[in-house]
Amino acid sequence: MENEQLLKIIIERFDKVDQQINEVLQRLEVIEQGQQEDIKGALTLINKKVDSITYDIDYLSEKTGKHDTKINSIEKRIQS
Repeated sequence: MENEQLLKIIIERFDKVDQQINEVLQRLEVIEQGQQEDIKGALTLINKKVDSITYDIDYLSEKTGKHDTKINSIEKRIQS
């Protein structure tokens, strides 16, 4: 084989490798974008659950405070 033919074969193979690398990079980019959306969705769900738990804690704290006040009032009446 002549040098020119070898060079042509090498260039064609490099072109194929470049094309394949570009395809892989595009696929990775699509996967990365999908993962970002999945993570965003998970964080949104977690945020909603945390908000719900915070609401429940606030409600229970308020109830506990009212019960403590009533218990204290009853104790004072008993001691009087």
